[in-house]
Amino acid sequence: MFHGPKKQRGMTGLGWMTVIFLICFFAFVGIKLLPVYMENYSVKSIVEAVKQEPNITKKSSGAVRTMIKKRLLINGIRDIKNEHITVKKFGGALSVKIEYEVRRPLFGNMDAVMSFKDEFELAGR
Repeated sequence: MFHGPKKQRGMTGLGWMTVIFLICFFAFVGIKLLPVYMENYSVKSIVEAVKQEPNITKKSSGAVRTMIKKRLLINGIRDIKNEHITVKKFGGALSVKIEYEVRRPLFGNMDAVMSFKDEFELAGR
């Protein structure tokens, strides 16, 4: 009696192991990188708050930099150093740029490197 080809009834053990490995890999990478992106969201919020500050264009570059650094410290952001913050005044305008890079180890000698740049320019008000 001829029974024909067997019907496939699901994934093999190797298929399941591959799927589980991929899920674990992306979950691990997500757990490592998510805090960095959450921190950058806080930096963006700080930049927006400074931008909305009354009479911000009348403050000195040092005062604006100090304001930003205090807000970064309050939010527990430690990846941004003084050299990552650029504050320039020209005429009555103000330009602020926060540009930094974060490196997080993943496995062994592999690192994830993320670059961020948040900036704004305001004309004198």
